[in-house]
Amino acid sequence: MDEHPDSMNDGFFCVDMRGYPTPSLATMPDLPASFHGNAAGIAFADGHSEIHKWKDPRTMPPVRKTGPPVVSQANNPDVIWLWEHTTTKNR
Repeated sequence: MDEHPDSMNDGFFCVDMRGYPTPSLATMPDLPASFHGNAAGIAFADGHSEIHKWKDPRTMPPVRKTGPPVVSQANNPDVIWLWEHTTTKNR
């Protein structure tokens, strides 16, 4: 995953599934990059990769070199997309 420079704090990209499937509880501990026309390159465990275009401006804050901005991600369609394309325990 292309990761936003302000959220590079470890060796992986984290998708927080704790709010799933309730959009009003969405959070984003790591931010994806938006270097490719407001999109990021994503490689999946099954071997495919894609460029995904982000829709919500909260997903694409400007680089400030101060750490990731702490803003509500409630009802962010990009978090919902990440939830739908990552894994969680079976219900």
